Amino acid sequence: MSSGVRVALVTGGNKGIGLAIVRDLCRLFSGDVVLTARDVARGQAAVQQLQAEGLSPRFHQLDIDDLQSIRALRDFLLKEYGGLDVLVNNAGIAFKVADPTPFHIQAEVTMKTNFFGTRDVCTELLPLIKPQASCILSAWSCLSQNPGKSKPLAWFTEMSIICRCLTLGPF
Repeated sequence: MSSGVRVALVTGGNKGIGLAIVRDLCRLFSGDVVLTARDVARGQAAVQQLQAEGLSPRFHQLDIDDLQSIRALRDFLLKEYGGLDVLVNNAGIAFKVADPTPFHIQAEVTMKTNFFGTRDVCTELLPLIKPQASCILSAWSCLSQNPGKSKPLAWFTEMSIICRCLTLGPF
């Protein structure tokens, strides 16, 4: 069941902030690092890029909009590691400023992924968090910007996740 190896998981780890987090964890974390991505080809390409840098992440497909995908990841973590030591919630979406998609559709899609998807990941994976020296992080790019310049919809979903995390209690 459990190999005794510590494991860190990064959702949305195939590009941007997520890829940088995976890279640093591979260098600094004493255990396995699992990079997840919705698209298998992009996830495997990110792993190959990191392997070319001398790093050794593992890959597992994860679409946070798909409960079966989340549960497959949960089952993998239980089987391979007996739990989870570090969870980095980074997966999410953002529409481009010039995207012609009507705002109400952007709002629905953004909330489905960034709030409900992240909530579902937490619901399925938090019971796996090992009690000793564990960590849960959520990475949000919009909150690091000037509040007046960030997109209100992205800000709202990120604040919703913060409020949800607070209701779950201390980690």
